[in-house]
Order: sequence, then structure tokens, then C-alpha cells
Amino acid sequence: MGKKDKLYIGVYLDYYGAMLTEHQAGVVRMYYDLDMSLSEIGQEIGISPQGVRDTLRRAEASLTEWEAKLGLVAKTQGLRTLLLDLRDRVDEHDRNRIDRALRMLEED
Repeated sequence: MGKKDKLYIGVYLDYYGAMLTEHQAGVVRMYYDLDMSLSEIGQEIGISPQGVRDTLRRAEASLTEWEAKLGLVAKTQGLRTLLLDLRDRVDEHDRNRIDRALRMLEED
């Protein structure tokens, strides 16, 4: 997995995390969100560090594959970029509408 993909795992988890098993999602959250080591996670859930690594690899592969197939993160980022560009080109009324749309995207 490339460095860029690793940066996106947390974002992918927000979009596709419900599709992982509870176990996989928990391991990914501990590793990426809580910055726990493989050993710490292993002790926490009662598996070996290698088991944690295997779980992470499978979960990361699934998240990356779902983004490659569905592209929800890329589409959202593209839409956000387009709205920000349009925001600078419209009047105040439309700017407020675009700001509401941007807030809706941030809630996802």
C-alpha cells in the first residue's frame, strides 16, 4: 500500500467502515485513530501482533478496493472542489446556497 493510500484509510473508514466486520473496523480505528502499535492492539483484543497486521492488511485492502470501485471519496472531493470554485464566481445569495451545500458535504 502506498503512502497516499495510507493517508486516506481514515477517510475511507468514514465512508466504508460499516462494510467491514466489527473486528476489522475496531482494529483499523485503534491503529489509525488512536495511533496504537500492533503489540498494543494485540494485547487489547487478545491476538498476536501478526494477527493484527493481517487484519489491518485485509481491512485496508477492502477499503481501498471499495473506493476504487465506488469512488465516493473522490466524487465528494471533486464536488467540494467544484463548489469552492463556483463560490468565488457567484453573487451573495448563491454563495450562501453553496456554503450550505459545502456544510452538507462536511457532515458526511
